[in-house]
Amino acid sequence: MAELMQHDQTRSAMTRAADASSGLRLIVFCGGQVSSHPLPKSGELVLGRGEDAGIRIDHVTVSRRHASMLFGDEVRVVDHGSFNGTSIGGKKIAPNIAVPIYLATIVELGDVMLVLQVQGAAPVTGSQGVSNALRDGRAYSSPAMQHLHRLVDNVAQSNITVVVRGETGAGKEVIGEEIHRRSPRANGPLVKLNCAALPEQLLEGELFGYERGAFTGASQAKPGLIEAADGGTLFLDEVGELPLATQAKLLRVVESREVMRLGNLRPKTVDVRFVAATHRDLESMVASGAFRQDLYYRLNGVSLVVPPLRERPEEIPRLAGEFVARFCKDARRPVLPITEQAMAALRAYPWPGNVRELRNVIERAIVFCRGVALGPEHLGLPMDPPAMPPLVAPPPSYPPTSAWPYAATPSNRTALGMPGLPTMPPVPMPHAAYPASSYPPAPTPDFAAGQHVPPSSGSDFGTVAFGSSLPDEVEALERERILKVLAQCGGNQTQAAEVLGISRRTLLRRLDTYAVPRPRKP
Repeated sequence: MAELMQHDQTRSAMTRAADASSGLRLIVFCGGQVSSHPLPKSGELVLGRGEDAGIRIDHVTVSRRHASMLFGDEVRVVDHGSFNGTSIGGKKIAPNIAVPIYLATIVELGDVMLVLQVQGAAPVTGSQGVSNALRDGRAYSSPAMQHLHRLVDNVAQSNITVVVRGETGAGKEVIGEEIHRRSPRANGPLVKLNCAALPEQLLEGELFGYERGAFTGASQAKPGLIEAADGGTLFLDEVGELPLATQAKLLRVVESREVMRLGNLRPKTVDVRFVAATHRDLESMVASGAFRQDLYYRLNGVSLVVPPLRERPEEIPRLAGEFVARFCKDARRPVLPITEQAMAALRAYPWPGNVRELRNVIERAIVFCRGVALGPEHLGLPMDPPAMPPLVAPPPSYPPTSAWPYAATPSNRTALGMPGLPTMPPVPMPHAAYPASSYPPAPTPDFAAGQHVPPSSGSDFGTVAFGSSLPDEVEALERERILKVLAQCGGNQTQAAEVLGISRRTLLRRLDTYAVPRPRKP
């Protein structure tokens, strides 16, 4: 019964969203100019540079009759053999084949960017000539990052809401900063909030502010982060972690651009651009009722996907060089060169923690290096990882997102080759062709006694049986990683926590959970 009620509520919310939209519109980003065009509910609309085009796009990279949009049960785009081609989600489509597009999916006609939006969302405005003056001058060697930053250039010129997607540590916050820095709001404030860092009771007060006496302990009025971002950009990191009650209040702010402090009766008008980031699949969360669909459509004006570091190894030398220069400066040491062997090890490593893990590895290497160059021995990376094919779990069976015909689902995004939410790299596990005995367990040091203790049953990487539950495997891998880092750091808990990228308190909780004796000071 509860599942049926939840399904009915989800379906009801989706129906209201479709009724409220009353149609679609096309946002065109062309040469720094942003324009909005209402779209018909049926028929064909020609896009191009020609005078007879339904939506005329006057840009040198757009052909006279470049492409058409077909409307019906779904919206489709067909390229008419244009000179520069048409791309959907970063991938070029074949001529004369109609391909479906979905809300917030980026369509490119040459160097012009198009985005499909629901009618009724906040009006999109833009300005010209800002991005060229605000470029940071970085030479991105990865084609994926070059393409992403071209999209950032286009998106930054407008006030359209943006959702930045990508794995943890991939650099979503950096993209949010770039959107603000290249926008007309660059001189205004950039306010950041990690939605997962605060409990629900404190989150609303921080976000919306409160008046004196609004609750016990509110001795004076305090403006919220939304008010603090007035005239600038509010970056909502991990937006998928927002509680449903807070989502409802945030929706009103996004729609009306008015915020009301706790304990106040009069709303205050604010001029804020919203940029959100998440590593979660928001579409699946909407389908399960964990994320409001109306807020999803308001925030998801454009989706930008940050590729994981393993898909852009060309960036590793530049990023490693920047981190070395930064940490050597902090340590008041001359900049250390990276040997060819160390750079080869950095390139070969899969980086499940992405750029954040690379930063931690370089920082640790600077601390441990007492020579004149960084070598592989300073990185603390496995020199000979097992050469085995990754074991990929079958994709989950998602329920239909809604009757809304233009909503992208995980399955159709994958089928179209469109950028969806990247997933973490598969974890290598023992396989029939690679028996568990070929993975010898690392010694688990008993730091209290200065000896090794036998691994607990089923918790060591080398003894995880194929077919065991995912939580058990994750715990085994986490325990193994903690023990290895503690051994490398000589039992220093603070240093080990820094290497692992967690707080010392979290590390101590993990040691208690896995019954690992804590190191004792001599």
